[in-house]
Amino acid sequence: MDPIARVDYGYGAVQKLTPMAKALINQAYGKGPDRSYIGGSSNGGRHAMVAAARFADQYDGVLANSPGFNLPLAAAAQLYSAQQFRRVATDETNLETGFTLPERTMVANAILARCDALDGVVDGLVQDLEACRTTFDLDLHVPTCTGARDGTCLTADQKDAVGKMYRGPVNSDGRALYATQPYDPGLATPGWASWKFTSSVGNARDPVAVGIIFQVPPDPGIASSLANSRNFAFNYNFDTDFPKLLLTDATYTENAMSFMTPPNPTKLNTLRDRGAKMIVVQGASDGVFSIDDTRNWYDELMKENAGKADAFARFFIVPGMNHSSGGPATEQYDALASLVDWVENGKAPDRIVATARGAGNAGGVNLAVPPDWAPDRTRPLCPYPSVARYNGSGDSERAENFSCRR
Repeated sequence: MDPIARVDYGYGAVQKLTPMAKALINQAYGKGPDRSYIGGSSNGGRHAMVAAARFADQYDGVLANSPGFNLPLAAAAQLYSAQQFRRVATDETNLETGFTLPERTMVANAILARCDALDGVVDGLVQDLEACRTTFDLDLHVPTCTGARDGTCLTADQKDAVGKMYRGPVNSDGRALYATQPYDPGLATPGWASWKFTSSVGNARDPVAVGIIFQVPPDPGIASSLANSRNFAFNYNFDTDFPKLLLTDATYTENAMSFMTPPNPTKLNTLRDRGAKMIVVQGASDGVFSIDDTRNWYDELMKENAGKADAFARFFIVPGMNHSSGGPATEQYDALASLVDWVENGKAPDRIVATARGAGNAGGVNLAVPPDWAPDRTRPLCPYPSVARYNGSGDSERAENFSCRR
């Protein structure tokens, strides 16, 4: 509710605290830091992308993981998803009844049947997301129920709801208000489901973000009960309510798209010209921030830099990964080490090796790792638009037998 707190949440904290940190380092050690890095995941990834646009003179390296850099739009898109699943839920207080785990597993298997082999090996991963867009079709490749729902099909209404969720929100004129999302088998996991079915209506996540933090004027009553937040999500109007994200008044002099998002996110000239580097990593099955939104940003960044943005910024997609972690994925990786090597040794990352967190993993087990995978499977994460493709020989559980190619 505090307008200054809103701005601090958006960009003010980084603006104020980075100079303080550097001053403390100088006071303690008699010199400033040799190198300065900023990194984070989710909202922290958004902070990193905002810093790259607003405060690039302060950092030598930027690491943005699962970045919600258009967070107000993404949060509103969650309300749109809730409205779609409400239409097909058998219990509107439990949106997962609109798209159950058996149904999601069936869709995931249909995606794999069409797209798994596109990278040269059947291994439970869809590496070539771009080819999958034209290879998999929800209407054609998922059975339509002719009788009762039993987990082996989707009703026509379910297909409509799921398809619209993946397309993203639109207003009554059909104008897209956020980004599309690609089909990926990571949807059959609790990590994906919690964002789509719980956070989208809960009184601690998306309705509160949209209705209190981002819109003008805020409505504090949304957070007072789960029923209120659910009703806000279900009744959110994309013609009349969505524009409130762009409003200001005498109290709130910056709108959400001003204080939350990177200004001119594809104009990173300061970052580029000072020799700083940037790595962005995101899961293909991120349940809240669209990988397509990040892909579109990177495509525009490449255009802005005459196809040479990869000289200072690279984008890595983690197939199967949910928001920041989890999912049927090799999602244990050290992007920070790659960033430091790029900044300090001039070695641009042409791959980042990632490992599955199967049984016995010292960093914790990811329960979504399929039992037929090697528990320590490795894969290269490839700089977009290249894709990890099997070389045709060697153990398909090992990253060294894959190459990053288009």
